[in-house]
Amino acid sequence: MPTKIPLGAPIWADANTPDLVRDLDFYTRLFRWSSFGTGEEFGHYTELCLGSTVSVARAVGGLAPNPPGDPDAVSAWGVAFHVADCFRAAADAEKLGATVVSHPVRVGDDLVYAAFKDPDGGAFGLFEPMSDHVGFTAYGEPGAAVWFEYVYDGAPVEAMQFYSELLNWSVRVPGEDEPSHDAPYVGLWTHGHLTERSVEFGGARMALGPELRMKPHWLVCFGTDSVDLTAAKAVDLGGRVAVAPVDDPGGRMAVLVSPTGAHFTIMSSKQMD
Repeated sequence: MPTKIPLGAPIWADANTPDLVRDLDFYTRLFRWSSFGTGEEFGHYTELCLGSTVSVARAVGGLAPNPPGDPDAVSAWGVAFHVADCFRAAADAEKLGATVVSHPVRVGDDLVYAAFKDPDGGAFGLFEPMSDHVGFTAYGEPGAAVWFEYVYDGAPVEAMQFYSELLNWSVRVPGEDEPSHDAPYVGLWTHGHLTERSVEFGGARMALGPELRMKPHWLVCFGTDSVDLTAAKAVDLGGRVAVAPVDDPGGRMAVLVSPTGAHFTIMSSKQMD
């Protein structure tokens, strides 16, 4: 297998953007990321990395310019999950009630990718790696993804039934000895395959406050050494704070919005310990 990322786990995160130059300036200065463009052949898709040169760069995500047919689409972060066979998983997703956004397509010699909306309308991707050069190569540390959270106006355990059947997840309600949450919440674990161990990679929770006006969605959570300083820096760079820094059971966190409208979370968390 070309990656150590467990089957069913998040393997990639990226955002569409109506203004690549503006977003690159925002994210690279906010997280000290470097960027590597793919050129016109791949629609100027840009990889975001920790490390300043190709030889040491470790991938944390990507930015994709909006397609010519929808140049003004609001920016949004999305997550793709690791599957062994994208064509088979795509067929299973349709059978389970997902809506196809884009059918499986091979991207060079590196991967096969398909995009969907789950039965509740949340966007997600299926990602079959074909080389060891794709997927997260930085994870669980400041400046990289540390957690993924599904936000839903309803019972999260019900929303996660689709994903647990498709990706073989375990959906776990917090025990009595665990910290309480402000809204119904479940933890998300890969099931473990052969010699793999089960891994907790995220959670799903009921929407709160302004989130009730939003469609169900996945939030990508990036690690930081200081939530408060990063939130203030995001505002200075033209972004805004949707949820002010707060302590929750997983650590201190805040929800930020990029200058082009993409919501994402920053977290100083035990996930990075």
